[in-house]
Amino acid sequence: ARRVATRSTSKSTRVGRISQLSSETRGRGSVGGKGTDRGSTLRREAFGMLHVCRKQLDAVNIVLASKSPRRQELMGALGLTFETFVSSFEEDLNKESYANAADYAADTAFLKVEDVASSISQDPGRKGGSYLIIGADTVVDLNGEVMEKPKDEDHAFEMLRKLSGNTHKVHTGVAVCTLTLNDQGEEAYSETSKCSETTSVTFSDLPDEVIRAYIGSGEPMDKAGAYGIQGSGGSMVSGIAGCYFNVSCCL
Repeated sequence: ARRVATRSTSKSTRVGRISQLSSETRGRGSVGGKGTDRGSTLRREAFGMLHVCRKQLDAVNIVLASKSPRRQELMGALGLTFETFVSSFEEDLNKESYANAADYAADTAFLKVEDVASSISQDPGRKGGSYLIIGADTVVDLNGEVMEKPKDEDHAFEMLRKLSGNTHKVHTGVAVCTLTLNDQGEEAYSETSKCSETTSVTFSDLPDEVIRAYIGSGEPMDKAGAYGIQGSGGSMVSGIAGCYFNVSCCL
């Protein structure tokens, strides 16, 4: 994990802050404070932690702030019981204001989670309880060009031609919010953290007919970078350096 930033909130300030942060990052990069670069230390600490904190996880309501079937599949494979609550955040941060695409992904994930936390804290049907809200955002980065989901088949073709024969980076930003509501349904405590993970992926040289045939399968159209390594798109990949699941469960 790369950048980590943490901030605490109260219900009375959350909605206004989401609006403020969204506005700020449309003009410049990075929300949620400067953060710390803990890199490999944080990654080592994370290995196996799921087994250690299983009882604590069972005691909270886990919320996945994503409609991605691949992220839902990953959460289920980890044996976690969770509900899905899709964020209404428009994901319209200014990519050009970011020097690093990983920070862009982390900030987008941060604002998705903050949006869901705000909705939960204002839901009159939720009184009391603790929530662990998890959100993510994935982008493909080719020499500084950020690629998200293709707009149409022509856009997908353009992306895949650029990726052909080259090595790109897949950045996944992750944000986690711990939220506690009192018996009156009021927000008693909230803290949100963010980080990112990067994997390098190398594509084989792809003839145009291969690209067009792959697009014809429909697989690329809902995936960042217009490919899915866990599907038939994996046949176009000649090498990978880093976490496979960072690519397979997030694209």
